[in-house]
Amino acid sequence: MDSHIAAVMRMGIDEKGITELIGLADHVSGMNKVAFGLLLDEEDGDGAPLLPYPEESEIEPSVREMLSEVEEMESARLGRPGVPAYWRSLARNRHYFGSTWKKHRLMLDGGVLDPEAKAAVGLGVSATNGSRYFIRYFHAALVNIGWEPGRILEIFGVVDHYNSFNTLATGMQIESDIKP
Repeated sequence: MDSHIAAVMRMGIDEKGITELIGLADHVSGMNKVAFGLLLDEEDGDGAPLLPYPEESEIEPSVREMLSEVEEMESARLGRPGVPAYWRSLARNRHYFGSTWKKHRLMLDGGVLDPEAKAAVGLGVSATNGSRYFIRYFHAALVNIGWEPGRILEIFGVVDHYNSFNTLATGMQIESDIKP
């Protein structure tokens, strides 16, 4: 068994939790890429995404229902009212919006890992990817559940540590001697 997996399992996370962590990291990474593509990360712009938000009349009724659900759930998660820009941007495509929202709910609100761990992983993945939008998003979620600045900084320290290990191992072309 891989020593990293064994270490995670010693922390009380079983195979389901490990699978969930991998799925969550993939989901957040995909969201990071969409935020980049929509220019939600831009600081020097006018604050508008690449594609304009749809007008109310352009939003299909089924998407309007999902937006109401997004507003309720994400307002509670982030501790602020309203529909986040990410979800407003996706509202012009019913299929993509629906599939992304369903996966988001499954990844962040279901499963075996607690919401705090999921928000921490989301912040770590977003920091690794450099997604300003989702760094703020998951930071807000952690602050909303009571995390102190020092605890949040610890996530960045862990990200720094493991990114350094990965950079060194890749740069030095070290082949893994850890096999399942």
